[in-house]
This record gives sequence, C-alpha cells and structure tokens, in this order.
Amino acid sequence: MAAAAIYYLFLLSNGTFRLFAPEMLDKAFDSMLVHLLRGEFTVDREAIDFEAFTRDSKAYAYFGIVPALLRLPALPFVEIAEASLARLSCLIAVVLYVAVQLRMLVIVHESLPPRSRMRGLLGVMVVATVLSGPQLYILGSASIYHEPILWSAVMAATFNLVVVRVAFPGCHLATRHLVWLATLAGLAINTRASIGGALYLGTILQIGRAAWKRHSGSRDERLSMTSAGVAHGKINGMVGDPRIALPIAVLISFVIIAGTVNFERWGNPFRFVDYQYYDFSNLHRRNDFAVIRDFGEISLGRAWVGAFYYATGIPYVLKAVPPFAEFLHSRYQAIEAPPITPVLTNPLTILLGTVGLYRLWSNPPLSAEGAMLLLLVLIGHAAAVLVVFGAMYLALRYRFDLAPFTILAALIGYRAVSIAAAEASETWRKRLRIALVGLCLLGIFSSHYVLLIHKVWSIAVPMPVRLALLPFAPFAHAAFEK
Repeated sequence: MAAAAIYYLFLLSNGTFRLFAPEMLDKAFDSMLVHLLRGEFTVDREAIDFEAFTRDSKAYAYFGIVPALLRLPALPFVEIAEASLARLSCLIAVVLYVAVQLRMLVIVHESLPPRSRMRGLLGVMVVATVLSGPQLYILGSASIYHEPILWSAVMAATFNLVVVRVAFPGCHLATRHLVWLATLAGLAINTRASIGGALYLGTILQIGRAAWKRHSGSRDERLSMTSAGVAHGKINGMVGDPRIALPIAVLISFVIIAGTVNFERWGNPFRFVDYQYYDFSNLHRRNDFAVIRDFGEISLGRAWVGAFYYATGIPYVLKAVPPFAEFLHSRYQAIEAPPITPVLTNPLTILLGTVGLYRLWSNPPLSAEGAMLLLLVLIGHAAAVLVVFGAMYLALRYRFDLAPFTILAALIGYRAVSIAAAEASETWRKRLRIALVGLCLLGIFSSHYVLLIHKVWSIAVPMPVRLALLPFAPFAHAAFEK
C-alpha cells in the first residue's frame, strides 16, 4: 500500500509528487470548517466561487460537512483557511479505499476450502484492485467534487467489510456490528446523500432482520401469534432491547445532524440541496430549472438512459445529434465526458459481479445466513445505483457510487469461481488463469487511458498538463472549444 500510495500521488499530482498544492475550489471545505467552528453553516463566497448557493444574501455549499470535519487534526499545524489539503485528503481516501477492498478480498479468499484457494487468482485480483477501476481514473484531480465521493466510498467499502467479515464465515451480526453499520451510514449521510441513503437502507434492513430473529421465538410460537396482545409484546420487546435500540439511536443521531445542517442551509431539514438558490443555474444554465420542473432531480423514468450512459457512454456521443439532442437536453442538466464503458476499465469486476449475482440468486456459494446478510446489503446499495441512474446530471465521477454494489457482487463471484475451478480439470484452470490475466491487463490499460483523457477533459486540471496530454487523446479537442 505504501508503494501504491506513492504511485497514486504521482498520478494525482500530474507527476510532480507535490502533496500540498492548489486544487479547484480546494479552500471550500477549509472555509466550511472555519464557519462550523463558529456555529455557522455558510462558506466564504471566494472559497466556493461558482458553486455557491445564495440564500438571504449568504453563501452556502451543498456538500456534506464530513470532509470539512476531517481537517480538524490539521488545525494545530496550519492556518486552515489558507491550507491546500484537498490533495492529501483525496490521497488518504483512495489508499484507505483500496486497502479495505484488499482486506475484503483476503477474507473471502481465506474463507474458501483449502483446495479452492487459487493463489494465482488472488494475485490477479490484487493487481486489478490496485491498478484499475474508478479508484484509478478518479485521480484526474483532487477537486471539490472528488473529495466527498472518495470519502463516502471509503465508508461504503468499510460497511461492506463489516458484513463480509460476518457473512462469509456464516456468522450472525452482533450488536457491535450493527453499531458499526449505523455509524458508517451516519457518516456517509453527512458526506454524500446518495451513498448515505443506501447505507441507511442497508442498516435498517439488517437491524430489522436481527430484531426479528432475536424476538420471533420458535416456529411454533410464531405460528401461534394470533392475538394483538402477543404481537404488541413482541414489538415492545424489540423496541426495548438495547441491542437493537443502540444502533437505532446512532442512526437517529446522525439524521438529526444532517437535518440540522439542511435546515440551516435551505430552511428544510429534508432537503440536501435546493437548486433555486444555485448561482450558476440562475446566471448561466436556465435549462436546469426546466429539467427539475418537468422531470425532477431524481426520476426513475430516465434511469434507463443513465444506465445506458454508465454502461456504454453512448448518450454523451448522442447529446449533440438530432433527434437525440432535444430529448436529452430536456431531461438532463449536463452529460459529461469522457464516454467510457466499464467492460474495458473493470472487466474482472463486471464478470465476477455477474457470476456473483447469478449464484446468490440461484445457488449461493456460502451459508444461508451469509447469503441473506449479503442480499440485504446489496438491496441497500441498489438504492444508490437507482439514484445515480435517475439523476439529472451524468458524470464520470458518479461511477464511484456504483462501486459498493458491484464490488460486493464481485466478491461473491470470486468465491463461486474459486470453488468451481477446484472441481475443474487442470486444462480448464489454465485457460481460466490466462483469461483472467488478459482481463486484468485490459482493465489496467483502459483505466490508465481513461485517466489520461479525464485529465485532458477536466477543467480542474492545469491547462499546461491538459495541453501536454492532448496529443494522446486528439478526439478530446472539443474540451478546449468551450
């Protein structure tokens, strides 16, 4: 991981290895922390710049407060309002995210019967995890948009880790596990609402199942629960159980924090962002309000377009081509470049994730208890997938919100493939190794190339860097014509 961290810094810093350097809107979270310490929920207009929301003549940001609070340890050492900490924050988040992914991979590997443990397959997966996927091509910059995405990804990955440590040995979630899940969900809801909402749903499902298992009694007792009094007693037993009440209290506490922040920003505890106050839309992009009025900020009716975009990138290509242009323009604020497909950047994840979902549905490669725990988590993560697909803005960075679902499914697929390979012939296993190595190399190459064109296309990257990389992606010249 130390070597990976150095390499990630090389990519993130455009080859300079500078850990403390300016990034786009990198002072926004610094300013947010300074204001929070004064009991205010505003930010300096100069720090938030074109991403400002103006309400009652005060400037606000819609980003969650956790990335700002993560700067607290730096207070004794730097003048926080002037520090350039975004790159350090993003680097730490990426390293933690990859480390957690590798830990889950090792746990699943060690849960296999000894004869099913293919060290070659484990090695391929380790290399693919470190050197490919959204964790690599998001290193285009440490802009304000990437920081909350990366930290929410760390929280979601750690959420998965808690469940994986329990599910693959086939154990039950203890109270401490539920408290961890509730805490991670609470941190996420104050970092990035889409991931936080998904983790909340997953946690509530796990708490509900744990409560039912602890208080439902024997099968005969459940069948005899015909009176309202007995049912009422069971419910009271669940509510009064500190093993259940504690994680629920944690969830409620973090919701209160999020609601307070939302109320102070927008006057509504249930709104995480209110575009009527968005300066950029009011000044430059009036179409935003028509999109929200006609289709809403999140709409399942356009989820199929979002799924098509994140699977192929084709909607970006069609957004300027009649008659698709009018259709897309009326439904989306923006559709960002570059157009890519995860089949090239994440081939192993896609393959193993598909196998994992199929096996979880038809013939789970683990105990019934473990399969149910994973299924409930996947249902929670699916909520984030639907939000991203139905959102009014399509962007490369939002692919990270799909990772908690796809990675967990891929871990199930890894176990299933390992067990199947142990039963196959040596010739079949040799072909499997060749295929997996080929997919791994494809993912590494494609992810690095997407990172390159991401840097060319991104306004968050210094212009000299973009111009230097442009010859390697000549089709991206359109990014300089705006």
